[in-house]
This record gives sequence, C-alpha cells and structure tokens, in this order.
Amino acid sequence: MGKKGIVVATTVVAVMTVIFGVIGAVFLGLRRYEDDRDDRSVCKYARSPATACGVVAAVLALTTQILASVAIGCCGAWQNPKRANRVAAVVFYVISWILAIIAVLLFLGGALLGIEGYKEKTIGKTIENGSCVGGVGGEGVFVDAIFLFLVVVALEVSSYLLIQKDDHHQAAASDNPPSIPTATSPLATTATSKDDAYASAPAPENQV
Repeated sequence: MGKKGIVVATTVVAVMTVIFGVIGAVFLGLRRYEDDRDDRSVCKYARSPATACGVVAAVLALTTQILASVAIGCCGAWQNPKRANRVAAVVFYVISWILAIIAVLLFLGGALLGIEGYKEKTIGKTIENGSCVGGVGGEGVFVDAIFLFLVVVALEVSSYLLIQKDDHHQAAASDNPPSIPTATSPLATTATSKDDAYASAPAPENQV
C-alpha cells in the first residue's frame, strides 16, 4: 500500500470513528430509567448499545492515529530537522499522540457508562409520582471524545502537510543545485584564456 492508500485508509477510519462516537452518544441520550420492582428505592437502567459503540470508536481512534503516523513517516522522517516546518510537524505529531490517548480513554469511559446499573431514587430528579423518569445521561463523554478526536485529526493533517511541504522544498533544491564554475564552464574558459593571454605576452624590456 502506497502513501496515498494509507492516507485514504486513515480518512475512512477517522470518519468511522466519528460515526460510532455519534451513535454511542445518541444511544446514551435515549436511555431512560426503569422501575426496579424488587427494590422500590432505586431506579434501574438497562445496558445500552453505546458500550459496543464506545469500544469500537476507541479502537478506530487508535487505528487512525497509527495509520496517520505511518503516512507522516513517524519520527524517522524528522531526523536532524533543519527547517521550521519539520520542527512544527514534530510538535503537532507529539501533541496529537497525547490527545489521541485521552480521546481513546474517553471513548472507553463512554462505553463503561453504557453498562446497566442502578441509581437511588431522588424526588424531583429521578422520581415523579412514584415512577422513575428522565434520562440517565452520560452522552457528554462521547461528545468530548469526538471533539478531542477532531482536534487530533486537525493536528495530524497539519503535521502531514508541513512534512510534505518541507520535502517538496528539499526536492526542488536538490533538482536545482547552485552553479559552480568548472574547468569546462564558459566562465572558467574565459578566465583561462585571459591568463593565457597574459602569459603569452612578451615581458617588457628593462628600461634604464
């Protein structure tokens, strides 16, 4: 798979990460409390499909970061950076890894919130007329994870473009090396002919 193929694969996986994150947030937002007939002091909430969505989103987010690192060239592409573009690319790359790990943890946190559980009944919040009401919540974790993941993608794109721009400049410089006069160049020929003319000219006679 060439670099273009890796870039396309990274884009597809990134889009899928956002899609699963949004689906997970929707499932958590739609989850409601249920009455527990065995214990009237607590409200029960069932397991949500958001658990599976969170796990898949976390795996896809990590996969996106790995593929992006391969497309950028990992740390090997920045050995002995001499241009400001490469230095900025390294900084963006390192920050993207830190934020990507946090985003993965947030997706996993959202997955944990999708597990079934119980909550004590409190008047005015989870109970009304003796019945459990309202949503369980937790979709904010998915929202934060998606936002952070989009920041990671922006950093990855910036790092990739900076590396490509720097490589383009270096390739252009190598294709057009500075002209240095050589023995066969016109400039060197002119200089040699002038030296020969002075050398062949008769030496002036001694004047008394």
